[in-house]
Amino acid sequence: MSVAMVENGQKMESSIDFMPLIKSLKKYAWKVVLITVLMVALCVPLVMSLSAKYVSTATVLLKAQEDNATPIEQVDGYDSTRGHYYETQYNLMQSRVVLESAIHALGLIEDARYNGDQPLSETHPEWTLSAKERMEKALKYVREHVTFTVVRQTQLVYVSFESVDNQEAARIANGIAQAFIDYSVEKKVEKTQTAQGWNEQQMKTLAEQITTKKKEMEQFLDEAGLLTFRGIDGYETEELSITTNKLADAKERRLASQAQYELVAKNLNAPIEDIASLPEVSNHPQMQDLRIALIQAKRHLADLQLRYGPKHNKILEAQAQIQAIEDQTRSLLQELKVGLLKQYQTDLGKENRYRSVLNAQKNEFKTLVAKRDHYESLKTDLEKTEDLYRDLFLRSKELALAAQYKEPDAVLYDPATAAKRPQKPNKVLLLTMVAVLTPMLCILFLLVRVALDRKIYRLDQVQRKLGLVPLADLPDFALDGPREPLSDLVQTNPYAMEMLFGLKTAICLTSPDSRSIGVVASTIQEGSSLVAELLAKAYSHNQRTLLVDLDYRSEQALSLSIPKTGEAEALGVAQWVSETQPLESLIQPLSPQCDFLPRGEWTSSPLVLLANPRYAELFTLLTAQYEVVIVNLPALSDSKDSQVAAQSLDAVCIVVEAELRHAPAIVHDVQKLQQKSIHVLGAVLNKVNAENVQTEESQRYITQGSFATFAVVE
Repeated sequence: MSVAMVENGQKMESSIDFMPLIKSLKKYAWKVVLITVLMVALCVPLVMSLSAKYVSTATVLLKAQEDNATPIEQVDGYDSTRGHYYETQYNLMQSRVVLESAIHALGLIEDARYNGDQPLSETHPEWTLSAKERMEKALKYVREHVTFTVVRQTQLVYVSFESVDNQEAARIANGIAQAFIDYSVEKKVEKTQTAQGWNEQQMKTLAEQITTKKKEMEQFLDEAGLLTFRGIDGYETEELSITTNKLADAKERRLASQAQYELVAKNLNAPIEDIASLPEVSNHPQMQDLRIALIQAKRHLADLQLRYGPKHNKILEAQAQIQAIEDQTRSLLQELKVGLLKQYQTDLGKENRYRSVLNAQKNEFKTLVAKRDHYESLKTDLEKTEDLYRDLFLRSKELALAAQYKEPDAVLYDPATAAKRPQKPNKVLLLTMVAVLTPMLCILFLLVRVALDRKIYRLDQVQRKLGLVPLADLPDFALDGPREPLSDLVQTNPYAMEMLFGLKTAICLTSPDSRSIGVVASTIQEGSSLVAELLAKAYSHNQRTLLVDLDYRSEQALSLSIPKTGEAEALGVAQWVSETQPLESLIQPLSPQCDFLPRGEWTSSPLVLLANPRYAELFTLLTAQYEVVIVNLPALSDSKDSQVAAQSLDAVCIVVEAELRHAPAIVHDVQKLQQKSIHVLGAVLNKVNAENVQTEESQRYITQGSFATFAVVE
């Protein structure tokens, strides 16, 4: 449960609480007003002594494209569509070279108002500073008083200058704008002239190269014995073309002869009718005559066979005639074969002769190719050089004309005029700002102060900052001295005891089954001993109660003040745990319903005592004899005593003094009780300022004037 409380407090720490700020504002409101009045009063003479300053503005238009006044391309062109073009021009306008040009043009270097120097005398206007030093001072003055402003989504730039003289402000603003325009024009002309000079120099070099290259070509032609007829290889190419055509014709004729010869030779033994039907054979005149004769002979034989028998003389004569025609045909075919063979051989010889001639010409042409390539390279080099010379010549003439035309990249669109009213200072506005900013800064200071203040002031902050259940808050009784007199005064005051009864009720509602309750403080001097004593007295009104002191670390423990025996250290828990005294002899009565068990004298470490098994048995015996046992534990910041002692108790109540420690430090100590065997009931906020108490009992106590009662009693 204690772990959940602390985690809940850490989560709630990021929430915003405006009540501390509101209370702080209410508390220090009159101081804020007083500081504001004083600041305004102090600033009035200072503001009134400020001199008036005038601001004049000139508007410069940056061109988006070049003018179309001339078709000649400029050397220094620009493209406004490129990224950052206008930003570049804007920064160039602020460059040192432009400002120095404006200073020279306006004569500011010779003006004592700007160059930071004074002449030696009126009759001898000589300066004490050098020209470079005066330029630096004038440049510094101009940079401090000039302002360049870009108008977004436009091509405009405002050049503003501030001066005590309105005429000077307008003059210098226009001078700076004009200096930028003139500087851009000068740079263009300078680039054009530089380019023209370079072109002329290159033209001279190219003219010399052209003369040299022409001489090299003539020398090469003479040495190689070449003619430039239709190019360097025109004659040879024409010869090669003719020979190639002749070879193609000869090859075509040879292939035709070869085909006819092979066809006739292949069909030489075929039937006469089949041979005669071939186009290569049938077109021969003799073959045509023989074919006609053969047809007539066969027709005559057919007529005779209709009238005579096969053994008739006329039939035999007709058959012999047909055989003679066929023999004559075959003889003719043989002659055709021999003739075609000779024709084929003749055509083949011509083809071979043309091929040999072509091969010879090819070999000659191959040797000519290397010469031609070298000649072509010389010719190409010469032509390219001449083209380059012509381009440079044309460009040089264009640059000569372009140098005479001065086109600016910007225009002084709206010159600055002398301002009629001063731009600043706005004295009313300055005083108003002082009157407004002073309380704002004061409120900011209070806000930071409250935000950085992590102390606990009210009971409702316990849950948010510490993660503990708020049980009750006890006011600061404002009484110094021993604990016992204060305890007696509280017990005699019914309104004071009402607060303790409220604390008792809160504990009972939070953990009704808890019978042994420990009271522990996060650190020393937080009043946990007094709270434990008063809580025991509150329980004793209707329950038998025992108050036990286990604070072995404090020098102001209950065991040193409550016992009435007068001894420096009474016997108590330590003696029972060490089995030197019986329990009944150690308990001291305080009232009919309330007893007290001292801590007892113990010289060793308290951790050794609390780790003894008899310590755990002690509370079993005490809870059997008493209805409620209230235990005063040492502070959490001192040692681990409370962590060990609380393990034998039913619950623990933490006492926190208001406005003493920061919340993280308290949480760090409270986290020591994050154990499963320790049940943390909540926190009691002690010594709370009267205006911060929140429980009904504490408010009633304050309302009834109990502080005054305490003061009278004291």
